[in-house]
Amino acid sequence: MSLSPQNKRYIYSRFGSFLKKFVMFSFTTLRGRLLLGAAALWGLLCVILLTSGWQAGRLLVNETNHQHLRYEAELISNTITLQVNERLTELGRLAQGISMPIEGALNAQHAHIWGNLFEALILFDLQSQIVDEWPVDGGRKGAVLADRDYARFMQAFKTPHISEPLIGRITGSPLILMLTPLYDAEGSYTGFLGGLVNIKESRLFKNFDSLRLGDDGYVTITAASRQRIYAPHQQEAIVTLPKNISPILEQALIGWEGESVENSLSGERQLVAYRQVWPANWIVGVHLPQAQAEAPLIAGMEKISSYAWGGLILIFPLVGGGIWLALRPLSQLAKQVRELQAERRSLVDIPTRMSELRRVIDVINETESARQTNLRNLAERKAELRATLAVTPQGMFITDKQGKLTFINDALYQLLGADVPHDLFAWSERIHTDDDQHDIRDAWLESLSNQSNFTRQFRFQGAGKELYWLDVHTAAIHVEGGFIGIVGTVRDVTQHQQDYAQKRWEAEHDPLTGLLNRRGLTRHLEEALFQWKTTGKPTAVFLFDLDHFKPINDNGGHSVGDLMLQQVAETIQSVVRSSDHVARQGGDEFAVLLNGCTFARAVTIAETLRSRIASCSVEFEDQRWCVTASIGVSHFQASDETIEAVLDRADAASYQAKHGGRNKVVSDSM
Repeated sequence: MSLSPQNKRYIYSRFGSFLKKFVMFSFTTLRGRLLLGAAALWGLLCVILLTSGWQAGRLLVNETNHQHLRYEAELISNTITLQVNERLTELGRLAQGISMPIEGALNAQHAHIWGNLFEALILFDLQSQIVDEWPVDGGRKGAVLADRDYARFMQAFKTPHISEPLIGRITGSPLILMLTPLYDAEGSYTGFLGGLVNIKESRLFKNFDSLRLGDDGYVTITAASRQRIYAPHQQEAIVTLPKNISPILEQALIGWEGESVENSLSGERQLVAYRQVWPANWIVGVHLPQAQAEAPLIAGMEKISSYAWGGLILIFPLVGGGIWLALRPLSQLAKQVRELQAERRSLVDIPTRMSELRRVIDVINETESARQTNLRNLAERKAELRATLAVTPQGMFITDKQGKLTFINDALYQLLGADVPHDLFAWSERIHTDDDQHDIRDAWLESLSNQSNFTRQFRFQGAGKELYWLDVHTAAIHVEGGFIGIVGTVRDVTQHQQDYAQKRWEAEHDPLTGLLNRRGLTRHLEEALFQWKTTGKPTAVFLFDLDHFKPINDNGGHSVGDLMLQQVAETIQSVVRSSDHVARQGGDEFAVLLNGCTFARAVTIAETLRSRIASCSVEFEDQRWCVTASIGVSHFQASDETIEAVLDRADAASYQAKHGGRNKVVSDSM
């Protein structure tokens, strides 16, 4: 049945009239306001409870999933570690039967026995030339691979080694080489034996897709050289990671293990757990999208929300009826109060014998009279204060008791620009860093809550995006014992902060090399010792001076000695990580602090550093000057209470290296 245009207009008119009356009732009557307030209170309570439940549930879901990821990551890393160690052990066992790398040596040792561990076996002579292979038809025999990083490593260190992922020159296959040295009966190095692991075909990288990680969870294996050698649906066998990876993965690449939340390469938020495969210098990552982890929680919260809002719909009519009945005698009072608010009357005048209502009327009239008096006094005081602050040359501001800016003088406008925000959260967004934003905001809110003074120095972004160091001091304003707001001063201390930072840098750095000096090293050592005591984070220390340095100063002159010291400083920085700390303690004495570095890794780095320093030279007046280093290596131990303990051990090891022939690395565990 269709309606006529006249009936439609009548219905629209009635609906519009009803809507207008409802809005007027809700915002202009005490009953409406109380009813809206009750509904808002219920809604706010529901929001608070749902938000608290969501946060608690999210923490629980994340912790539960982190435990699962931790278990899977440890299981995978342990499995890969066992398989890598098994291959290295078997490769070493095969090498014991081969004293010389000659053709036919592999078949003589029945190389096919190791076919389930390696796709191929290769013998290299002292020139890194392949002299034998298994299978025999691999086409590798005779190839010289002395330019490969793994070949140079074996020739230099002659220790078991696992290469970085690479593409084979002959087969074009993605490979990882596991290598072990060969020795003859007299113990002389004769070459090395290599086992090839094909990244695409080896069982070392199989069966990760069958792990129970949900629909979108997955496993990755990444080399510390930033090459990803396994990821689900990875088209290429070896993929070099981009520079803009997550900070969590960056930490994992330098040895960190643990669980966290990060953004994937595609920008998706995900829970992750990282574990190290130390023998191969790989990182195992187990990833679970946060959306998948929180899906059950979201479904549950949606169901609870429907119950909460359904309850509001049921309770609202009951609350409205109660308020209506309770406020019926106050209808006239509400009307006159509205007139009082609109300044259409000066007092409330309702003839009534109801004692309770009479007392309310008297209180309202007394309050209104006092309010008018206070408004006049307040207007006078505001005028006096604004005039005083306006002519003050120092930046000044006033806030209300909620912290919102109500006055800014011209000096502060000139300092920060005309667009200074007036509320807390807006102006705090212009504080320089997130950490500073939270700290300053919390301190400001605390000063408002406690009605106490606020004193802080922080960096603030001006209108032109320039950074200022501001010194802010505030004091609470009280009128007749009541807190009404905050008055504060603002000074530009940018130049002072810059001067202080420059002086601190100069106090902790050596002017010749730019390295830390003894004071700077001491501060970083104390911080590292505190981390060691609280978190058990491994830390190593090198101490050494330069062998044969005195003749350079005596014969070549101090300018040549300074050049040598600068070259050694650059060499040290090229060997260690950017997170490590290098210091020149005086003369030709140097120190290196390696945070988060295991002792075994530190010894390896020390050997590399010793070799690099030995290759340093300075030429002056047709004469070439060289130095070496006697390096002492130590690390924090459970009994260490001061930094002097680890320094003394490193110094003793350095002394032992120097008096044992120089150009050596000696650790405190030797």
